[in-house]
Amino acid sequence: MSLLDVFVIFAYYDKADKKDRKITNQQFDNEYVLSKIREIEQFHSSALHWNLNELNANLHDIVDRVKSSYSEIEKSTGVKLHNSKGLDNFKEKIGKDVSLFMAFSRGKAEKAQSREFVTFQPKESLATVSKAKITITNYLGGHYFLTVDEVLLTEDKLILIEGKHSKNSILPSKGDIKDGLLKMILYSNLTEVTVEGKPLKSEAVLSLTSSKLKGSIDNFSSKDEISSFVTENNISVSQQTLIETVIAEARENNFVVRIQFSR
Repeated sequence: MSLLDVFVIFAYYDKADKKDRKITNQQFDNEYVLSKIREIEQFHSSALHWNLNELNANLHDIVDRVKSSYSEIEKSTGVKLHNSKGLDNFKEKIGKDVSLFMAFSRGKAEKAQSREFVTFQPKESLATVSKAKITITNYLGGHYFLTVDEVLLTEDKLILIEGKHSKNSILPSKGDIKDGLLKMILYSNLTEVTVEGKPLKSEAVLSLTSSKLKGSIDNFSSKDEISSFVTENNISVSQQTLIETVIAEARENNFVVRIQFSR
């Protein structure tokens, strides 16, 4: 979140209902969340500094609030929640040294990157099955370990392709498309890109594919070309709106989106 300049609020549930021996309809402590939003409005530094400060200064208080609140939820609903021992262990780990916890989290992220690197998802229909590891470093030296679905390397450019595919629908799901757009935010804002130490230009591409589509369009397509594509594929009004929104995002934020047939 810090990489996206998003301010994070650690929050907790203080209300819940009971259904079939489980809790449901959980609600955040709204007053607490609103108080933190008001703090952010008065905070005169970056999201990164806010998030680090929350981790260092306020996480212990949150853990205590969570334990107290969940105990009250147990009493009001009669539903036994998870043992608080895990929260105590978490709090102790943070209390010893936040930097150790950050290193631990970084290690977990790096392992997750390695697992994703060797996994081919059925939803990804790519020109090649190549995945690549990408590590983004922010201006304070923080590392973010990601994978990109496909890369194309030319003499002077690295093209980073995030692929979303559907076999049964005319378009990938909204959730998949939003995930792809999130990656585009990152990849289209890289300031320095190197491959094995060699500086390169970079280009971000969101590839939306479906086995049910005919033809292709991209954000460079004309209105007539997009209209023909919509008609040929019998695309609904809501799907057309989604396509137009994604294309507008690509044009505004300097990445490429391709919508096309793929097996």
